[in-house]
Amino acid sequence: MRSRFGLNRLGFRSRVLVAALLPSVAIALALAIHFTSTRIADIERGLIDRTMLLASSLAPASEYGLFAGNLDVLQSLADAALRERGVSGVLILDRDNAVLARAGVVQEPLLERLRALRVPTLLESSAAFHLFAAPVLSGQVRPDALFDDAARPAAATRIGTVIVAVSRFGSTQARRELITSAILITLGGLILAGAFARILSDGVTAPVRVLAETVERIEKGDLSVRAHTGVQGILLALEHGINRMAAALDSARAGLEQRVRDATAQLQQQKEVAEQANRAKTQFVDALLHDLSQPLMAIGLDIRTLKLRLRDEDSVSLLSRLERSSMKLENMRDVLLDVARLESGATQPRVTDFPLDRVFDSLRVTFEMQAIEKGLRFELFRTSLWCRSDPLLLERVLANLLSNALRYTAQGTVLIGARVLAGGRLRIEVRDSGQGIPAERIDDVFTEFVRLPDAGPGSGGRGMGLGLAIVKRLCALLGHELSVRSRPQKGSTFSVVLPRVQAFVQAPAVEAMAGLERLAGQRVALIDDDATVLQSLQLLLHSFGIDVVAGTSHEFVLRQLRQAGAPAFIISDYQLGDGLDGLQVVLALRRELGEDIPALVMTGLAATRELEIELEEHGIPLVAKPVRPVVLDAVIGGMLDAADDDD
Repeated sequence: MRSRFGLNRLGFRSRVLVAALLPSVAIALALAIHFTSTRIADIERGLIDRTMLLASSLAPASEYGLFAGNLDVLQSLADAALRERGVSGVLILDRDNAVLARAGVVQEPLLERLRALRVPTLLESSAAFHLFAAPVLSGQVRPDALFDDAARPAAATRIGTVIVAVSRFGSTQARRELITSAILITLGGLILAGAFARILSDGVTAPVRVLAETVERIEKGDLSVRAHTGVQGILLALEHGINRMAAALDSARAGLEQRVRDATAQLQQQKEVAEQANRAKTQFVDALLHDLSQPLMAIGLDIRTLKLRLRDEDSVSLLSRLERSSMKLENMRDVLLDVARLESGATQPRVTDFPLDRVFDSLRVTFEMQAIEKGLRFELFRTSLWCRSDPLLLERVLANLLSNALRYTAQGTVLIGARVLAGGRLRIEVRDSGQGIPAERIDDVFTEFVRLPDAGPGSGGRGMGLGLAIVKRLCALLGHELSVRSRPQKGSTFSVVLPRVQAFVQAPAVEAMAGLERLAGQRVALIDDDATVLQSLQLLLHSFGIDVVAGTSHEFVLRQLRQAGAPAFIISDYQLGDGLDGLQVVLALRRELGEDIPALVMTGLAATRELEIELEEHGIPLVAKPVRPVVLDAVIGGMLDAADDDD
């Protein structure tokens, strides 16, 4: 509850001090004011009574002089009265108010006020003086009986007036001295009362402060503290209660800390088990993906090599079917790789500005034939728009959306296009005329391992339920907005909104295998511990007229290069066995054959972000297996362009 006088803002000690001091202050001030005012009134009254008595005494004494007209007597009386303490002036007037004697300084009063004067009166008061008047009556002189036997008291008539002016300076000075003395005495009393109240409040509040400080230290966690006030009564009971509470809390904390230590040890043990299981899972996934990458890469390279060599229609058709089957396997492997990289945090976007049609061209090559095989119409609308994103991750997002659309569309159309939005953005839409998504399941399709029923015969079976989950996570990583609209039995539309930028160069037409063709007639060092991959890649490079020095160990390749000469390019696998990796091999070849030799490293590992950073420090790109010929060509072409720009 708030105090009316604001005492809640004061501490306990201050409140006790105020409670002890306030009555003393009130009493001291009341007594000082009362006795001082009483004394001042007595001084003033004494001055008036004394002057009134003087005027009353001077009037009879002046009767004879006025009666006899003896001015010397009157002047003597006036001078004698002036010598009285405080008297500043004396006047003696006759009955006509004419001045007969004057002493000192006195102001003559109004004559009208003197005519009715019958007794001594205070005529006037000011801050400087009091003015008194006393009538001089003739009846005050009695006739001598010796001369008049039949004498009777004469009627009292005013024959003159005595006026006395008394200065108030003395009383004012006395009043000031009295007030000063009262103030000093009061202050002295208040100081003594304050000191006594301070001692009293300290005695009362000290035990309470000890208890409060003990509670405060307990609140801060010091449960070993105990209160010792040295008092009796209710405070002693409170002291014992606080000490028992501190002891109980200390015991409870000790037990809790022990339980926390036990729980922490158990959690640490469980964490180590989980981390060990996670490491085992990561190692298993890495090994699985690496083992899948090697034969898939060899198959892809061999198919590409055969397509360059075989020209008859039947062989080309057969190889195209094999290539599409190989690409499906690679897509499945890529899905697993994406999941592993996202889980490990290895996937980091490399945002740049690029023409969107470049991604569309790659998607057309990948999905156009798949749509034709299913009897679907595949429409891809060319565009001149440029966007800001990671081209590889954006292609992965759109590829997953197109793959999902083809899988769940039995007949009709699958299309992809882009349109401009307000605010410097564009929207890429992937539409299909498939079975659609029930309204209650739209939020579920982006969850891992959630799969809708098959679209029907020829759908290729249900996927792993990871494609749309990967799309959602990649869009979140890129900062792109992802949405979906769908009507059952009518189809679905998936939209990706991303920043739009102005085109700053015209996108050049991409020539087939232009990068590999630039190495024709030049020497390339090739190292891979998998003989199948090594042979397939060697055959692909030979088909472009490239002189390949290949081997499963860098020592063999290095011996061959010492005789043949330095290579124009180095291609190495990362996992080579015998404690070596691709980075060490490339650096060893560069030290002996030339530090500026461009190189790339291939890997089938899933968690490669740290490896990418390490290789980038040496200007070496990392390419995930299985390496498609078109990807290999693009990477080599980009590195040769960069080398030409540096020259």
